[in-house]
Amino acid sequence: MIQYSGSPFSPSRQIWWAQMGNTYHLWLAPTGKAYDALMKTITDLSKAYHAPVFEPHVTLLGFLPGTEEDISVRSVQLGRSLPPFDILLTEPAFGNQYFQCVFLNAQETPAIMNAHERARSLFLKDPSLYKPHLSLLYGNYSIDVKEKITSTLTQALSFNFTVDTIHLIRSESEHPKDWTSILTAPLSG
Repeated sequence: MIQYSGSPFSPSRQIWWAQMGNTYHLWLAPTGKAYDALMKTITDLSKAYHAPVFEPHVTLLGFLPGTEEDISVRSVQLGRSLPPFDILLTEPAFGNQYFQCVFLNAQETPAIMNAHERARSLFLKDPSLYKPHLSLLYGNYSIDVKEKITSTLTQALSFNFTVDTIHLIRSESEHPKDWTSILTAPLSG
């Protein structure tokens, strides 16, 4: 059995999260066949590597400042300012962070980068590096394990899907079971 170490659910991280209270994030989610295939991959990898299951998504912007009411209003405003756009998932990759363990890169199109920039500006967040991706596995695994996983992922996961809504997610903890979609804002710009 492969075990991962360095869980974000350590006592010190749990205390940190409890002090933060709820956090809020904007997601772009696939639908239809793309959702089905990506959810199956996430579920299969989570079972094989004893990791949490989560909904497939591309985070547009995380850790939004403000009250839930204010964040909800701004999320709707953002949706009204953006037209629907396509996300193209490309090659599998891996990182060294728990929530960026194994993922599919998303092509950095003008549409997704503009959506991120508008969200960042609307929520008054400082500029930061934005690398759009869709995670397939959360955890802290060795490079060998992550290389093995990415080598088995097929081109069949290279999806192009249209995003026509933004999901506002409330996180009550770092564990995906505590993540709830509280608002869906249509893209109508």
